Amino acid sequence: MMIRRRGALGLLLSAGAVSGGGLLGLDVSRGMAQARPPETRPLLPRPAVLAPGAELVATPARAAFATGGTTFGYNGTTPGPLIRVRRGETFRQTIRNDLTEETSFHWHGLAVPTDMDGQPQDALPPGATAGIVFPILQRAGLNWYHPHPHGATGRQAWSGMAGFFIVEDEEEDALNLPSGADELIFALRDAKVDGALGLVYEMNPDGHEGDFPLVNGVAWPRTTLNNRLVRLRILNGANARVFRLTSEAPLIVIGNDGGLIDRPHPVDMVEMSSGERVDLLMDLRDVAPGTKIGLHCAAAGWQLLEIEVTAAEPTGWKVPETLSVIEPLVHDGAEPDRTFVFQNTDRINDELFDMTKIAFALAPGTVERWRFASARGAPHPVHVHGAHFQVVGGQFTDGTPRREYPWERGWKDTVHVRTHESVDVLVRFDHYEGRYLLHCHKLEHEDHGMMLNFLVDRDPVEAMRRADLEEIYGPICVTET
Repeated sequence: MMIRRRGALGLLLSAGAVSGGGLLGLDVSRGMAQARPPETRPLLPRPAVLAPGAELVATPARAAFATGGTTFGYNGTTPGPLIRVRRGETFRQTIRNDLTEETSFHWHGLAVPTDMDGQPQDALPPGATAGIVFPILQRAGLNWYHPHPHGATGRQAWSGMAGFFIVEDEEEDALNLPSGADELIFALRDAKVDGALGLVYEMNPDGHEGDFPLVNGVAWPRTTLNNRLVRLRILNGANARVFRLTSEAPLIVIGNDGGLIDRPHPVDMVEMSSGERVDLLMDLRDVAPGTKIGLHCAAAGWQLLEIEVTAAEPTGWKVPETLSVIEPLVHDGAEPDRTFVFQNTDRINDELFDMTKIAFALAPGTVERWRFASARGAPHPVHVHGAHFQVVGGQFTDGTPRREYPWERGWKDTVHVRTHESVDVLVRFDHYEGRYLLHCHKLEHEDHGMMLNFLVDRDPVEAMRRADLEEIYGPICVTET
């Protein structure tokens, strides 16, 4: 049985229904919520690790310091529990939906079989439980899980549904990168509340943005870090906002969506669109203990995180000269095999998403050149399920070449296609055959229909002839309790 979405719910989450997790520190007046850093900032929470054998449950997640109500999360928290695995292991996980509406569990960035991917066609109804099993095939890196029900992804994610999924491997182990107290893992997003501290969501077709930032679900947090080399592993979990990150301390890019890049790249700024991850080293070795610095969102003028530097004994942490050997994908010719034009707020190549329609099919192991183009002036973070890709070029509509960005080196699963810009990528599907998705990760664009299905199949021509989703690639097996 194919499980379909039951229909959209309300778009205003009032204080009586949902309150924003981590809204401590807001200066709020009736009828108007104003957000600014408080005199004493709350501590940045570190994500709890999911215990072995524990279920992963989509749940309401009450914030004790907000005015009544709940937000959504996993296992009662937002972000949800951190999952850590090693390459070569088999991941086995029971998932359950304890919400009063359907949801799905998408493993963003992970190589998974199509029936485990948490696509919109495979949403879990309230009370349903499912078993997830897949081998960990990809290299070390920061991935994440989040909901993917068509038409409701933006609202559920805005309400707090996201969690970290970290893969480790021997290559990364050998680099002796900062860990423990010298490693921070956090998600950035934004929020908006009304005068009663109710979390407000509006289905804005241009993408919903908030009035203030959240870091691991907390507004305007602070933390302490040792005066050492430290590692910041960051997810942009916002619905639509682009974060341009700066700091008073030196920043060095060492990884992104697909794990480590080739070598460290010092930067003055890092840009992250929705769904992207970045792995940074922050060099605090020359910062005097007691100094307060920040991680900033330059465009919004926000200090996202206040960092107080403390004295600590030196460690063996060093900036490696090289990080990883990246196999370059090879493709003959500069012209794309396929072009995807992202139009307005709701369509790709002039088509709205249809859960039963397949746009194209390609063979596994084949390198293709894809072009993502932004039409009519809107930027789009483009995400591909089922594989990683390599950014190999691009240009603006006036012919100006697109810049090369250090945080786009190596392997990616999401790329920011800016206004009036096209981006070329090389992609190869190495792991599974089946149905996968290509879509804009600006979640309101996604919910309005800026997605398409495609097939990976050893016989693409035959696959397109028999492309009936319900017959070929059915949903995961679920049980209702």
